[in-house]
Amino acid sequence: MTAADRTELADLSDAWMRAVQERDAEALERLVGDGFRFTAVHLGPEPMNREQWMETALAGYTIVSFSFLEMDVDVHHDTAVVHSRYSQIANLGMTDLSNVFRLTDVWSRESGGPWQVVARHSSILG
Repeated sequence: MTAADRTELADLSDAWMRAVQERDAEALERLVGDGFRFTAVHLGPEPMNREQWMETALAGYTIVSFSFLEMDVDVHHDTAVVHSRYSQIANLGMTDLSNVFRLTDVWSRESGGPWQVVARHSSILG
């Protein structure tokens, strides 16, 4: 793992949330890998698949502001795990999602290709 890997993945994490905030479908298509799964038991007991998450991100989820408060990046060959503490002011329809969260994101790159996020687990820290 190099410092460049850590920096790239931190930048990609920020770009991912900025793409959600801006509802940038093109950027999300590049960043979110096939087979992506989103788990947040505070939203529902079952994980969202990529299609469900993309639909929600592009239509109902509104991020007013966000910040990564802490971030640790572990790279293992072509897989990386990003552990972060994340704060947002946001809503999903009429549901207020403003809070502080512990996020665990798994990023992967195939055959030296670009990094793509393939899984996220989110827990409220409140």
